[in-house]
Amino acid sequence: MSNITMLAVEDLKKGKLGPFVNKCLKYRAPDPAFHAIQGHNQELSKALYIAWGTVFNSGKVDHQLKEVIRVQLSRMANCNY
Repeated sequence: MSNITMLAVEDLKKGKLGPFVNKCLKYRAPDPAFHAIQGHNQELSKALYIAWGTVFNSGKVDHQLKEVIRVQLSRMANCNY
């Protein structure tokens, strides 16, 4: 059972993480749950979002590798992807 509560996305949109949450919602990636879970530590959430964006949106990682990562993460989460 999880010990971390998910914060309300609407509340996060009003705070420091608002621009990042709005970008998640606009581009549908990463899932807003990214911030809803990590938003308890806003600086960490912001840093991880920036790192995520650098890896997945800047062309630094080959597309095939990104697909392998997505599939592995979905399997780990028991998601049908």
